[in-house]
Amino acid sequence: MVRTGRRETMANRNRLRTAQALTIALAGLTFAAPSHAYLDPGTGSIILQSILASVAVAIGVLRLYWHRFKSFIASLTGNSGETKSPGGQDLAQDTDSHHES
Repeated sequence: MVRTGRRETMANRNRLRTAQALTIALAGLTFAAPSHAYLDPGTGSIILQSILASVAVAIGVLRLYWHRFKSFIASLTGNSGETKSPGGQDLAQDTDSHHES
């Protein structure tokens, strides 16, 4: 049986570790000495390719989990996730009644 106090302690410990890691990373970036390194065009090409691949993966993951992402955003904004027009009509209703036979 896990008590809520124990969960709060673990959450606080995780927050502290995250803050420490971010502080160390920021200090490392702030106080880094210049390296005077040469970056040839091939290195720039690899960096650009990595950035483009990251964007492609992010789009793929978003498309794969689109419904979960949409419901998560709806839960944050308080929407029920139903599709309604600005006039309040339900857009998911049967469209066969609007077409002439």
